[in-house]
Amino acid sequence: MKHSPQMLCRFLDQLIARGLVLGLALWLCSAASFAAGNANPASAAALPGDVLQAAVKNWVAQSAKVPADQVTLAPMDARMKVRSCEKALLIDLPFPNPETVRVRCNQPVWQQYVRVSLPSKALVSLAPPKLDKPQEPPKRWVLVASVPLQRGMTLNETHVERVQVDTLGIPVNVLELASEVVYAEVVRDVRPGVPLRSFDIRPAVLVKRGQVVLLSVGQTQGFQISARVEAMQDGRFGEQIKLKNRDSGRELSGRVQGPNQVVGL
Repeated sequence: MKHSPQMLCRFLDQLIARGLVLGLALWLCSAASFAAGNANPASAAALPGDVLQAAVKNWVAQSAKVPADQVTLAPMDARMKVRSCEKALLIDLPFPNPETVRVRCNQPVWQQYVRVSLPSKALVSLAPPKLDKPQEPPKRWVLVASVPLQRGMTLNETHVERVQVDTLGIPVNVLELASEVVYAEVVRDVRPGVPLRSFDIRPAVLVKRGQVVLLSVGQTQGFQISARVEAMQDGRFGEQIKLKNRDSGRELSGRVQGPNQVVGL
C-alpha cells in the first residue's frame, strides 16, 4: 500500500501531459485555419486593369477562334489608370487594323485601346468584314446661321434656320430651336451655315438705365394694369431690375420680358 500514492501521482502526471499536448495541437490547428482564411486570394477583388485584360483576351480568342494562350497583349501605358466599370465592358475593333482593340464602359463613361498580337491567320479572321456600302452616320437637327452674324447683333428667327447634319464632328452645346435665340445677342462673328452654340450668344440688353419702360402687373390674377416707369438699371432678357415711378417716387422691381417691357413681381 505504500506505493499507491506514487502510482497515483504518475497517473495524474500522464493525464496532465496528454491534456497539454492536445490543447497545443488544437491551438496550432486554429491558428493555421485563421491564417489560411486571411490569406485566401479569392477574398480580394480583382484589379480593374486585370479585369480589362482578361476580358480582351477572352474576346479576341473567341472572335479569332484560337486558344487564349495564343493571344498576347501589349503592356498598357502605366500613366493610364484603368477605372472600374459598373456595367459589362463593350469590346470591338474600331479600325481596319485588327491589332487594335477598343474597350468601352458606359457607367462611368470611358474607353481604352489595347494592342494585341495573334498568329497571322488568326489576324485575318479577326479583321472585320468589308462592307459593300458604308453606313451613313445618324442625323441631327441643329440651328445654323442663315446670314452672317456679327458681334453685338440682336437675333430673331429670321437670322437662323434648322438643318439636319451628321452627328460625327458636331460641336458641343449646339442649339436646336429657333426660340433659343429670341432676344439674344451674338458675342462672336458666325458665318452662314455654321451651327450656333450656347456660348455664341447671350441675353441681349432690352432695357437701358434712364429709359421709360412699360410695366405690366396682374396677368396671373386675370387682369392687367400697365404703367410707365423709369428703369434704374440696364436689364437683359429675363433679368430682374429696379424701377421708379416718376410721379410718386416709389421704387419697384420687375423682370425684363421684351424691348422696354417689364413684368411686375
